[in-house]
Amino acid sequence: MVDAAAGSPVSLQVYRYTQGDSVVRPVIGEIEDDLPQEELVAHASEALTSGTFMCFAVSQADDFVADELCFVPQGDHCDILSIRTNGWQRHHGDHRRSLVEILNNLAAAVACGKLRVLDADQVAAETAAGEQVLHFDIRQSAELTTAREAVDDVLREAGFDDATRKRTTLCISEAVTNMLLHGGGHGGMTLRRLEDRLRVVVADHGPGLNFLNWIEPPKAKGPASMGYGFKIILDYLDAVGLSTGPSGTTLLLDRMTTT
Repeated sequence: MVDAAAGSPVSLQVYRYTQGDSVVRPVIGEIEDDLPQEELVAHASEALTSGTFMCFAVSQADDFVADELCFVPQGDHCDILSIRTNGWQRHHGDHRRSLVEILNNLAAAVACGKLRVLDADQVAAETAAGEQVLHFDIRQSAELTTAREAVDDVLREAGFDDATRKRTTLCISEAVTNMLLHGGGHGGMTLRRLEDRLRVVVADHGPGLNFLNWIEPPKAKGPASMGYGFKIILDYLDAVGLSTGPSGTTLLLDRMTTT
C-alpha cells in the first residue's frame, strides 16, 4: 500500500488566477502555505497576456512541490494545473499508463478546451442551465441501466446515429460507475436540454476525486482505477466539465446538437 507519510500524496491540484488579482485561489485542492504566489501570478499573467498555454517541468525538488505546472489561459482568468506524483509508481491495474501520463492527459484536455475545471459558482450556473428532461437517483447498477436507456431514447429522438448514441451512453456508464465506486455509493444523474447541446449531469456527495485511486485500490481487494474512464469520456464527448472537492464531485457531459 502507499505510505502517505512517506511524502505528499499524488495529486492534480488546480488554482485560478483572475486578471488584476495579486493572488491565486484553489479550485481543486488547497493552497499550501509555501506556495510561491508571486511566481504563479507572474506566469499566469504572462500566459493571459500572450494567450498561450505554458507548461513547466520542475527540475529541482526544492523549487516547487509539483512535478509539472501548466498555465491555461481561459478568457479573463488562467487555470494553473499542478501535477505531483512524488515519484510513486502504479502497483495495480494497467502499468502501461504512468501517473504522469494520466494526469498530463487531463491537463492537455484542459489546455485544448475539452475539459473545463469548474468552481462553485460555475457549477451552480451550469447545472441549472437549460431545461430538465430526466432525473434519476442512482444507488446500484440496475438503476444505471434504466437511466442509460432513457437517455438513449432521448438521443434517438434528437436524431443521433447509433454510433454517437452508443459512445454517449458508454460515457454515462463510466461516469456513473465511478460515482458508485468512489463517490460514496450513490448520487444523481440528470439530463438537461440546452440551446445547442444535451447535457448529462452526474453528481455525488462523496469525498471528492481521489487521485490515489490511480495507484492503489480504494478498498481492500478492490480494483485500482486505470484512468481509462476519464480517457473514454474525454475522447468521446464534445465537452466535459469537472468540479471536485470534499463535498462531492460533479461531471457535465455535453453532446452538441448543433454545429
